[in-house]
Amino acid sequence: MAPNEALIARMRPPASQPLMIVLQPVSHPELEPIHVDEALFAIGRTEAPFDTYPPEIAADLSRRHARIFCEHGAVYLADLDSKNGTTVNGSAIRHAITRLNDGDLLGLGRSLSYRVQLQAGAVASGRAPRLASLTLTPAHGEGGLQPIVVTQFPFLIGKADDAFARYKDAFPHQVNYLSRRHAHIFLKGGKPFIEDLGSTNGSFVGGNRLEEHAEELRDGDLVAFGGHHFVYQLSLQWEQVALDPTVTRLGLLPTGGAPSAADTDKTTFVAAADSFLDIFCVDQAPAQEDEVNDAAASGAGAAQAAEAARPRGKVAAFLSDVMAALGGSGGVGMRRAMRWGMGALAAVAILGWVLYRAGAPERDARDLLASGEYARAATAATVGLARDPDNAALRTIGTVALLKANIPAWAAALKANQYAQAAAIVAGMKQRGHNNPELLPLVVELEWIVNLERFVSVRGGADAPARDAADAARIKLILKQWEEETQAHQRAFSTISSYVPEYRDAYAQALSHVRKLALSGGRVENEAKPP
Repeated sequence: MAPNEALIARMRPPASQPLMIVLQPVSHPELEPIHVDEALFAIGRTEAPFDTYPPEIAADLSRRHARIFCEHGAVYLADLDSKNGTTVNGSAIRHAITRLNDGDLLGLGRSLSYRVQLQAGAVASGRAPRLASLTLTPAHGEGGLQPIVVTQFPFLIGKADDAFARYKDAFPHQVNYLSRRHAHIFLKGGKPFIEDLGSTNGSFVGGNRLEEHAEELRDGDLVAFGGHHFVYQLSLQWEQVALDPTVTRLGLLPTGGAPSAADTDKTTFVAAADSFLDIFCVDQAPAQEDEVNDAAASGAGAAQAAEAARPRGKVAAFLSDVMAALGGSGGVGMRRAMRWGMGALAAVAILGWVLYRAGAPERDARDLLASGEYARAATAATVGLARDPDNAALRTIGTVALLKANIPAWAAALKANQYAQAAAIVAGMKQRGHNNPELLPLVVELEWIVNLERFVSVRGGADAPARDAADAARIKLILKQWEEETQAHQRAFSTISSYVPEYRDAYAQALSHVRKLALSGGRVENEAKPP
């Protein structure tokens, strides 16, 4: 294979890197090691293999204790508000997400600990059927809902997601039956599964409410989210051979329930996966103020639901919770506690408020991101990182927010050949993300594409012969940079396109130009031939 042909063959958007996670028992060496080769692994006392452990060993685990997941070549652990907590190298990670590294000591509850081993996994062979897309067709035609076609997983169902937030004006009450992180659909063993994320009003498959376990979805299933409005008939479309990963536009879907090409303007296409990092961000607040909770608002819970719906300031809410924990309001025990423990209560309140405010930047940035206010979320994350540069959650939120706030305008500028405008957008992102090491390689990628597109435009196209020796040298330099940094380009593509689908077209255009430059080989037009 010629050098340029070899280079072209490597110009592919990245495939996911297989990774095997092994949890080697430490506290109970008699247990079998746990081998995790899926993108998502559930930890809980009723989940395999923990459900086979002796009761005295598994008793400390909650039913929904934690989740281990892989994203962008890294492994993360999310605690799901477990009763007895989760630790990594002795540090508690309650209500947080942390990255796992090879050799870390993972503690689950008080009696289980494992040594984390990360290994390169084996690539599956053969041509097993692959899920091409999953279609959710509204079960009630009069509901005004659009079909949803999901082509990338995981897929987050939530009131802030575009697929559902679009109905907020027309059906505000129904949308408020959804939680912000209501449920998610993910692949396990190549098959789709659905898991409720502790939503207020529940998720249903075939009329049965999901409990702690994820449940496999099958063709024809009836799924519902949060009530009687968002009800869908499920259909699965399979393909025998994986699509060329360089394809960036969704074409006709396989038959079997998917909308036809004529219906695409009435269909919501979800062509970018959601992030597990966002899916498993545990929301410590109770139901949002605008979230409907029918169960709490009926029967004996009506008074409590009315009180929960009343707007309260953060200080008032915190003090009210403290007083409730000390024995309720208005009772003899509370009056005695107020008389004899006012000083201690004040100290606890002040300490609690300080701790509450310490996490405010992260909460504020996450809420703004969830509500679609990307520019404000990026600003909040930038301010928070200036004070706490090691906050991994803020770095991720800031990265996502800046990408979502800027990539659409950047891509539009490139398409309009406004390279100075595109470069200015990149410079602004670099300035705002200078405290965020996660963002910097992505900004470098955007800058590289701007320079490539500007060069191609100035020289009259990527497939035009080199005008002179200098032009040929520049082409060879670009190809050399691509060859040496192919993996970096592909990692950046995977990250950016997972958050902002508009990036795929810009990347595909740049990829096409690099291919054409490689085919030209940097030869100079009308170059003199040797005698």
